[in-house]
Amino acid sequence: MARFGRGLAERRAIDRKEFFEACEFFARTRKRLAADGDGVLVDAAGGHGLVGALCAIFLGKQFERIIVRDVRRPKAFDAVVSAAVEVAPWVEGRIVYDQQKVGLLHDGLPRGCAVVGVHACRGLTDKIIAAAADADARCVALMPCCYEGTAADAPVALRQALGVPMAADIQRTYTLEAHGYSVAWKAIPRCISPMNRILLAHRPPRASL
Repeated sequence: MARFGRGLAERRAIDRKEFFEACEFFARTRKRLAADGDGVLVDAAGGHGLVGALCAIFLGKQFERIIVRDVRRPKAFDAVVSAAVEVAPWVEGRIVYDQQKVGLLHDGLPRGCAVVGVHACRGLTDKIIAAAADADARCVALMPCCYEGTAADAPVALRQALGVPMAADIQRTYTLEAHGYSVAWKAIPRCISPMNRILLAHRPPRASL
């Protein structure tokens, strides 16, 4: 991890806040990340792809392919992959960028994949949940962000008593459980980001017929 961090710093790939957000998120979710079949993980709304790169480096035996999906491929992605390959040669060729939106109206996610997402803004987190459930994703780990306009389906009493962010994530928990997931809440330190809640959902693989 230290060598990877130095490689990112030398390339000026991302800022410190995003580095610590991704690392803390990964530390709190890595033990529950799993996929069926070919072992595919999707870093949804992944931007620079740092979470996906961490999974490729440290969970290489679990995931054969990492897909970073977002509407725009930033230059930082190439720097992140370069730093990852430098410290972990087995990563080369296993991280790909899929430049498109996440949602049911677009290409679906791979069946039985793992899905992660850090700070997908507003309703994008809900679109990721819907796409993951539609793909029968084995696990979903999300750290939502920018709650404006969310929680529309949550009871008014919850929005008024608990605030929109809490009500939104309670509603998301109900949605995930309705799709057959077991859900736990975790968090990264607030000193790194006030948008620090993690929704960690998983379900057992389908029994083979």
